Amino acid sequence: MTRRTRRGLVRVLGGAGLAAVLLYTEGQWESRSGGRMLVADLLNRPEPLLGAALAAMIAAAWLADRRTAVRTATRAVTVTAGVVFLLGVLAVHKVSAAETRSRETAPARPERALVVVHRSYEAGPAPGEHWQVLLETGTGWSARRWTLADLGGGPVDGRLVRASWTGRDRITIVTDAYQRVFTVDPDTGEPLEAR
Repeated sequence: MTRRTRRGLVRVLGGAGLAAVLLYTEGQWESRSGGRMLVADLLNRPEPLLGAALAAMIAAAWLADRRTAVRTATRAVTVTAGVVFLLGVLAVHKVSAAETRSRETAPARPERALVVVHRSYEAGPAPGEHWQVLLETGTGWSARRWTLADLGGGPVDGRLVRASWTGRDRITIVTDAYQRVFTVDPDTGEPLEAR
């Protein structure tokens, strides 16, 4: 392989690694409350995207100048080992969770749905139950996902008793600790907590 070809391949691999990191970053950003749910579902995938980025960077390091290749590869292997360890911990935590989802469409508004995700952790660092109450609004690439409640992270959260539509643009969430009522903006679909 000529030196010019090698340099070109190193640039392509480095660019591919950077692109994978940027795609994952966009997926993370869209995973926030109110983010575009299709983009989040497609790109918020740390295992394949960050794994591909690390593989591309390691390959680029080995193809680069031989003097710096060993030093760069050692750093990359160290970072890879740390990331693999963290991803392994997350994977074990994911595997130990039994997940159920329920979906309720809004009355007379098929483009809006209330979704309750329930996870039960039998083992792992924090056994117990966790609930997410989500509002999905819109269709296609403009569809958004809003987080209304995230329960089970602490002792004051309580347990979810009920989450349901209590009107055309109204959602009520009842836990054993509190009750919250949200009004959904008829134009934007954004949830606003009622006072």
